[in-house]
Amino acid sequence: MRTSASTLIAALLSGAILAACGANSVLSSPTTGLAALSRSASGPYASHGVTENVLYSFAGGSDAEHPTNEALIAVNGTLYGDTEQGGGSGCGSGDGCGTVFAMSTSGAESLIYSFKGKPDGQYAKGGLVERSGVFYGTTQVGGQYGYGTFFKVTTAGKETVLHSFGAVVSGGYDGIYPYGGLIYVQADGKFYGTTIYGGTGSCGTSGSGCGTVFSVTPSGKETVLHNFTGGQDGELLTGSLLYSNGKIYGTTQLGGGGSSCGNSSAVGCGTLFSLSTSGTEKVLYSFTGASDGAFPSGGLIDVSGTLYGMAGSGGSAVGCNGGGCGTVFSLKTSGAFKAIYSFQGAPKDGASPFGNLTDVNGVLYGTTEDGGASSKCTTSAGITGCGAAFGVTTSGKEKMLHSFKDGTDGATPTGTLLYLNGILYGTTHNGGSGSCSNGCGTAYSLSGF
Repeated sequence: MRTSASTLIAALLSGAILAACGANSVLSSPTTGLAALSRSASGPYASHGVTENVLYSFAGGSDAEHPTNEALIAVNGTLYGDTEQGGGSGCGSGDGCGTVFAMSTSGAESLIYSFKGKPDGQYAKGGLVERSGVFYGTTQVGGQYGYGTFFKVTTAGKETVLHSFGAVVSGGYDGIYPYGGLIYVQADGKFYGTTIYGGTGSCGTSGSGCGTVFSVTPSGKETVLHNFTGGQDGELLTGSLLYSNGKIYGTTQLGGGGSSCGNSSAVGCGTLFSLSTSGTEKVLYSFTGASDGAFPSGGLIDVSGTLYGMAGSGGSAVGCNGGGCGTVFSLKTSGAFKAIYSFQGAPKDGASPFGNLTDVNGVLYGTTEDGGASSKCTTSAGITGCGAAFGVTTSGKEKMLHSFKDGTDGATPTGTLLYLNGILYGTTHNGGSGSCSNGCGTAYSLSGF
């Protein structure tokens, strides 16, 4: 049985995870209150014309291992991404410190760079952003202080750490543990991102901050725009940000009020917020953990002026041990919220959606890390399924496109999907034919949807 994401997040909230920032304890996919990972499938929609093709199985060791949660990016027809581990023998257990890789759409893979740990980066997590032929990204740990980095790397493999997170500042810390993907805002030439911890708040037993939103220039000059305070304000930022019409939008996985959420011990069920580029923040919506959902772990997308996202738990369905299997929701920038779909869970539907949605001609595509038709995989809380890919209309009509089968097929599809030339590309965190205990992950494509 695979490591539970809820177990990982509980450890992180207690301050136990990533002690000394050199241990091989990566925050895999934090979905608070959810049971997590152990997968498999062959979906009921397999006969509906959708074809899944495993492009590459990451091998671990000197190869890449465990692709990150963010989408692959395409530059001149080549796919690029990063992985949490692999690339060598460093960083604790010998699984490597993470990689940046390139891959053709037919699956030919090569490593561009292998991280080396502190003071270099370690455990790349937030995907890549390309600017003028150079890739920018973040690592979850490593750097001067051990709490993560902002880096750039060329296609020839020359890497530079531009900023190290975790410096002591007045009243607290700079951001700690950048997790969600970066975005680039053309209007001011800056990157924007989030950190799980850090800032001047006092969340959790460690008191190491409730998380931040930051901006950083391509040369590495970083500014903390907002320090989250927990409670009504929200805490624990794991999703990427969205820039739309001069404002930044994002999610917090916890906070929003209340002392607990559903059947978990989490403080608050999460929030949706807006932020000006100068740092003025507003909570637009606080999740209740009921039919609206709970624990939004991914980011938001903009479709014709309406924002869409996913909550990893809650919803109107009674599956997933009574905690709900997650929702797809819409949000107006005024704060008007609507849950448009509730996942049903195995065997006919996915459960525990993770990452961002991808809009293709008005249909929203995404993945769930649990659920699907297979009974092979089981979570620590007894939820079955190795994950699924799905499509849902903005009016809430959903179809499961593929159920992952574990083994060579892959399992735990936490990566956001990339749409390119009529095909969806994605990654699974586990599974594949690699030598890792649960598989080292795969890259796959979906066509005919």
